[in-house]
Amino acid sequence: MWEHHYDAIRAAAPNEAYNQHVQRWDAEHGAQLVLADDPGAFFGLAALHSASDGRTTEVQRQALQDAAPHVMAAIRLQAAIEHQGADMLRGSLDAMRTAAVLLDATGRVRSVTQAAERLLSPDTLQVRAGGLRAVRPDLDRVLQIRIGVALASRQAMPSELWMQSVHGPLLIEICALPRQHWNFGFAPSVIVTLKAPLGFTSDQGGRLSAALELTRAEGEIVALLAQGHSRQEIARMRGVSAQTVSSQLRTIFQKAGVNREAELVSIARAVIEMGSR
Repeated sequence: MWEHHYDAIRAAAPNEAYNQHVQRWDAEHGAQLVLADDPGAFFGLAALHSASDGRTTEVQRQALQDAAPHVMAAIRLQAAIEHQGADMLRGSLDAMRTAAVLLDATGRVRSVTQAAERLLSPDTLQVRAGGLRAVRPDLDRVLQIRIGVALASRQAMPSELWMQSVHGPLLIEICALPRQHWNFGFAPSVIVTLKAPLGFTSDQGGRLSAALELTRAEGEIVALLAQGHSRQEIARMRGVSAQTVSSQLRTIFQKAGVNREAELVSIARAVIEMGSR
């Protein structure tokens, strides 16, 4: 579009605010070309002329049109590179079993890891209308403010937000990611990580066995202790007597180099948490 089109628009619907604006900045003439108009981003080229420059010529407009494919190619290349970076980041987070939600420069959710999908629920967090939202309105207001602060800062420290769920407390950490100077909004700009209390999984006994050099059975006993079960409950669950469990624990204490059950539980939970990161 160029002056010919502007004249027709001004004649049909004059806009004094716009006229005053272009006169103030001495940019009454020119041409513009829309390259991409997407929900998340808008790209275009424009040549603005002052009153002394006069109206654009056909040669000048052709030069603008000739430049457009090269600019569009650069935009597509940048988008492809950033999409690949986002996919690689998500793949790395999935491999580490990290519960994370990646947001772009506009605050829209671009990726959710598998671990994070399991923690999203109707009573805590949901992805709605492209954004990460807390179900409770008061917590959602705080969450959106924290996300906004992270988006506005390139070096924001992690911001913590606690939320209660049916499974216990949920820790939400919001942190800005490093950004490139040339960024179209597709690359992840903010990472939101979710941390919930450790639950029992079938591989925890094996992990504890390997970490503390225990037998498989001893590792399973330690895993049950770490989940808060008493010796009597463990004996019932394993179909043995409480005396047998106590005897096994004495051996476990010696192997783990501890003297008290609380010390063993502390070490066990640290090992489980290390394995879940």
